[in-house]
Amino acid sequence: MDTIIDFLIDWGYWGMFVSAFFAGSFFPFSSEAVMLGLLAAGLKPWPLIVYATIGNVMGGLFNYAIGRQGRMDWIEKYLRVKPESLSRAQRFMGGHGAWMGFFAFLPIIGSGITIALGLMRSNLIISTISITAGKLMRYIILALSVTSLTACSPSTSNNTGQKITVTIEPLRYFTEQIAGEKFTVMTMVPSGANPETYEPTPKQMVDLSESVLYMKVGAIGFERTWTDKLKANAPQTRFVDTSEGIKPTLTGNGIADPHTWMSCRNAKTIAINICDALKQSDAKDSTYFKQNLKTLLERIDRTDKAVATRLKQKSKAFLIYHPILTYFARDYHLMQIPIEEEGREPSANQLQNVIRVAKQQKVKTLFVQKEFANRNIDIVSADIGVPKTTINPLDYHWDRQMITIANALK
Repeated sequence: MDTIIDFLIDWGYWGMFVSAFFAGSFFPFSSEAVMLGLLAAGLKPWPLIVYATIGNVMGGLFNYAIGRQGRMDWIEKYLRVKPESLSRAQRFMGGHGAWMGFFAFLPIIGSGITIALGLMRSNLIISTISITAGKLMRYIILALSVTSLTACSPSTSNNTGQKITVTIEPLRYFTEQIAGEKFTVMTMVPSGANPETYEPTPKQMVDLSESVLYMKVGAIGFERTWTDKLKANAPQTRFVDTSEGIKPTLTGNGIADPHTWMSCRNAKTIAINICDALKQSDAKDSTYFKQNLKTLLERIDRTDKAVATRLKQKSKAFLIYHPILTYFARDYHLMQIPIEEEGREPSANQLQNVIRVAKQQKVKTLFVQKEFANRNIDIVSADIGVPKTTINPLDYHWDRQMITIANALK
């Protein structure tokens, strides 16, 4: 049941509608749990109330339609509603007719009431009005109770409540180092997800619509596919290209490499762009942001020196499945040999050429990402006799990941 509830929460408002329909019909389901989850996820109370009420009323009318058939054997066999439950509901209704549909929101006997209304062929219009009134009241009380408790709860954070959304975790790292506690920063593409194919959840779209800034890398696959849709969903949000001012390095096919953050030199430009955007959004804290930027730039310089020191005696060539280290290779005069380019699988001839070049260059390192698992990696690894080394360029801890990559090169 918890898995189903989590799945429906990911559907957003439509998940609320479906769960309420189930709960309003004969299915044993908790629409309250879904509403609480969606409220916690940041969805607005009134649309949730509307979707929940409509879904719950339709579930109740489904029961009404079944009851109107008058087939007690169906009701008991398929709806699994026992005759004693119906008798209890009918006694509760006490001959008051269609207006008793108001109490269809009650647990245990609620489904029995809507089925009983159908069995008694109560007036459909009055039944619908009374059922709607009761269920609407129920969801209003639930939603307002939760939002009131949330409003009265003491804040556990010192931030102002303003939100920023970023595309990937490394951008969250840079942004949080500069923004400190002044903003809440959220990520669109989580670590471990494929940034070429990831699709945002309803909660992420809600968070984006409430964000004052969206920090994007520049032109990674997710951004090329989704930026226009994200802007349409969040017209008040300012989109910031954090790679502005970075001279693009071209891949083997002459395409500008979008993985700009995998370079200490680029990281400093990205950090400055983020700081400028924060100062424009919150001018009163400009000094605070500039001081944090200074600290971050010093940390990036230390990372750069640590990587350079580790690479002094290392091989100058490495294999990688997805060419995400183009700028890293540029900065430290390395040769990146990609197995795939532009998301395309290599042909048999291309794969043999990759293996030939790797052997010529005496490659000792083969980098892979878990987001890009592929059997061609195993073929290359076995042919050149080099084990796979897993890296995570989408990790939040950007500085640690840079040093991890340097340490892995042989």
